[in-house]
Amino acid sequence: MKKKPTVYAVILTVWLGCLALLGWSLYELITGLDGYGPVRTAFIIALLAVNTVILGMLWLGSIKDLTFSIAYALMHRRLEKKYADVREYRVDGDGPRFLLLYCTCNDFNEKALTACRKQNYRNFKTVILDDSSDPEYKKRIDKYALRHSHVEVIRRSERTGYKAGNLNNYLKGRKDYDYFVVLDSDEIIPPDYITGVMKYFAYSEKCGAVQAKHLATSGENVFQRLMGLSVGSNGTTVQVIKNFYGANALIGHGMTISRECYEKTGGFPLVVAEDISFAVDIKNAGLDIIYAPDIVCYEEFPVSYVSLKKRQCKWTQGNLEYMKKYGKEINSSKMSWFEKLDIKLSHYSLPTVPLLSLMLILCMCALGFLGYPVIGYSLTVYAIMIIFLCSPMIPDLFVYHNNRNVLLLIPYFLVNVATYASLAPMMIRTVIAGLFGKKAVFTVTPKTSEKFTVKEILRYSWDSLVFAAALGAVAYFACGSVLPVLLIMACCFAAPVVIALSNLPVKERTPELEYVNTHNMRLRPEMVKLQHGCNFV
Repeated sequence: MKKKPTVYAVILTVWLGCLALLGWSLYELITGLDGYGPVRTAFIIALLAVNTVILGMLWLGSIKDLTFSIAYALMHRRLEKKYADVREYRVDGDGPRFLLLYCTCNDFNEKALTACRKQNYRNFKTVILDDSSDPEYKKRIDKYALRHSHVEVIRRSERTGYKAGNLNNYLKGRKDYDYFVVLDSDEIIPPDYITGVMKYFAYSEKCGAVQAKHLATSGENVFQRLMGLSVGSNGTTVQVIKNFYGANALIGHGMTISRECYEKTGGFPLVVAEDISFAVDIKNAGLDIIYAPDIVCYEEFPVSYVSLKKRQCKWTQGNLEYMKKYGKEINSSKMSWFEKLDIKLSHYSLPTVPLLSLMLILCMCALGFLGYPVIGYSLTVYAIMIIFLCSPMIPDLFVYHNNRNVLLLIPYFLVNVATYASLAPMMIRTVIAGLFGKKAVFTVTPKTSEKFTVKEILRYSWDSLVFAAALGAVAYFACGSVLPVLLIMACCFAAPVVIALSNLPVKERTPELEYVNTHNMRLRPEMVKLQHGCNFV
């Protein structure tokens, strides 16, 4: 599937226009300075310039999000026709040898694995790559292997290299397979998964990996149900545009790799973000990654705010490690210029956006201490800021606007903003620690739902509460008001409420889809439509 730079040409054009608007606004602010004295004026101008540069950097990512959404709205029917060419391929017989590699570490999910193994293809073998330290999980896994045929359990004596090391430990030097599928503990793949991915490998000789689309199960509580909406919207819109106009991503599960690809790349890099790093290696090996929106898999969104916080910390550490180790390699890779830019905008944002946002706040407070009022940008600039703030959630509208549960988008929007904004203190702390040499650690996201007491809620949200109080105090003394930081304060103070949403269970509302009818995990009613061919709205 040929990639084109069209979308990124539009992104850069719009960004340059926005930079011109910011530059003009800065000029008007500077020319309007009067009565501050030469030294204070110089400091104010410097801070205004820094503020403008930071806004420009943040706006590039926001323009990318907005443009991807608009591109999907305009081009999804045409892109669907290109995928139709893949579906015309017929896969006969049980030729290629497949491995289902189920990675687990103290989170074995028997029913998820059983659902994955119900393939309408015979020539595959299941291998449980068990890194568990808990004897109880090991016992459960051993019992499962004894009860089911063609299931092998592999454990290693030295658990180094995180998930990548676990995979490499089994795959290095093996020749008894043609393709392998990476499964996380909560992964559910459909019965036609293997036959589906085979069509993509048949379609393109350069295909080294296929990444399937993912939706979230409906969840066990209110937090999980609301926040899980983001999984389906990203997979339905953003990833499709990236397949033709950006850099394809691997998400570490629900992906299939050919043996040729694995051998040419030398295996998975031993880093926390092994999926991102491996994607770069695939391109350097002269192979492609193809995104398959018609192959729909299911996963669980983190079961609670606490679980999400741990995952976000791992992702932040992993992306920072990726920036430090792979920055130069990306620049010299065989990818086109817009693919390189897409990778950097997509993966550098996680560690950089919190720091840049903090710098904006510090600039504003410093200006306040210098006696400069709240920055008086034009209404146009503030309108653009509001649009860009909402841009990451526009894909949700495309996916759910025709659904009877569209009203869920209102609480989802509020919970989403409060959740990720309140994680800012943790992310800032994580980035600073990483910059000073702290190594990234692969943390397994907790999968078990639990009720949080008031004491536990405060224990898991104290950093957000302290951050909000400190921010409000500084803003008040600097600017005479907390209004400039009111949004981030409100989100941080809402952290205990967001945590408490995990204490509210949800009821099962619809039957499960056929291919997981033996599984406890409930699928979203709105996703039933998406599963049966309506991948493009």
